[in-house]
Amino acid sequence: MNANVGMLYPVAATVQTYTPGSSISYKSPGSNFAEAVSASLSWERADGHFYGDDVELDTDNGILGYTIDFEPSGLNDAARALLLGETVSSSEYTITSAAAPDVGFGYVRAMRNKGVVTYEAWWFYKLKFGVSSEETRTKERSVEWRVPTLQGVGSGVSLDGTGTLNFCQHKSFDNLASAKSYLNTKAGIT
Repeated sequence: MNANVGMLYPVAATVQTYTPGSSISYKSPGSNFAEAVSASLSWERADGHFYGDDVELDTDNGILGYTIDFEPSGLNDAARALLLGETVSSSEYTITSAAAPDVGFGYVRAMRNKGVVTYEAWWFYKLKFGVSSEETRTKERSVEWRVPTLQGVGSGVSLDGTGTLNFCQHKSFDNLASAKSYLNTKAGIT
């Protein structure tokens, strides 16, 4: 069993085109927009039970969607525009009522098994991020580090016309450089 011992290298790219039943593409270049602090992934699953003759005949626990609570080391103006859809004009950023853009999002999980560290690169095809609250306080005797938590709501994409939705991909690597390269390719980072 591999245990998670770290998180690194968050990347994102805005969805450029998506037509159900075919491929999804992203605007290039994407961005490695901050350092990763934490992510909590929750899968939303169907809970269907089919009964006949007073017994359960079948169940459905298929994935319907997911949420990610992602905590970056902070967000600069460009990252807020990429992930939250803030608009820029004359170097001023504006928060509007428009929905956040759909983005592809990924990160690397450092995993350890019997002292050997490997790296899992995760890429989520399509989600929207939002920030529900942000806190700003005065600096007191001891510094309290505050960063926003991004709430991402993900949806499945139909990439091949079979009707099966795809939510994410992940791949394991022996070294961090290869995991980063995989995500750079997904996000169009050169």
